[in-house]
Amino acid sequence: MPGLLKNRIESAIASPADRTVTLRWAGGAETRFDMAPVIAAGGVFATLEDPAVFAAVRVGPRGRSLVWPGDLDLDADALWFDAHPDDNPLTRPAAAE
Repeated sequence: MPGLLKNRIESAIASPADRTVTLRWAGGAETRFDMAPVIAAGGVFATLEDPAVFAAVRVGPRGRSLVWPGDLDLDADALWFDAHPDDNPLTRPAAAE
């Protein structure tokens, strides 16, 4: 269970047809992130509606993000904790003392 700043993306495969990105993480886990709601919300991520732009995803420096043309990026921790909410130290309840 990686913590903050310990999540590293090794590879990212975009599927423009269904607006998902399959991520392989350091340690071997694999998750799939649905970008459709992010794109539909508009704003800066609306440019990912273009299949060619969406497909241009790559892993950022040190595996700490996903990046697209136009200075768009998503943090590795946010992506990990979206798939594994119980791992998020910022939202899980503190242990009883």
